[in-house]
Amino acid sequence: MKASSQEFPVLWVRDKKMAKKKCVTRKKPVARKKQLDYEVTEGNIFAAIERPNADELLARAKLLDNVSSLIKNSGLSQEEVAKKLEISQPKVSMLVTGRLSQFSSDTLMHYLSILGCAVQIRVTNPRSSVGIFGQRGSVAVM
Repeated sequence: MKASSQEFPVLWVRDKKMAKKKCVTRKKPVARKKQLDYEVTEGNIFAAIERPNADELLARAKLLDNVSSLIKNSGLSQEEVAKKLEISQPKVSMLVTGRLSQFSSDTLMHYLSILGCAVQIRVTNPRSSVGIFGQRGSVAVM
């Protein structure tokens, strides 16, 4: 008698001694995950979830991603990176795992400069004839 694959999933196992496949069924049903509702979006995720200061959050996330990538690709241990950045190893772990709320943009730019990056900030004047406060500007990391 064959069990329903929805109630008792079938697993195929290769028996090395006999070089044959065996059919094994689980004794307990596997709990099915609920289907989550989500929406695929492009661009600024922070704007998509209507966070205030979405441009700044995205810029900080990009800075953090750069720091994290440099650390991961350095081949150094977190302790070694911590000594170079003059921070604790748990802070390095937070950098590598992307804990955005733990770091300011200034701090991330400081770490990038210590890691050997040239960090540049470019400010452009408002284009509007209305002048300042006429239209909100933007923050971006290139």
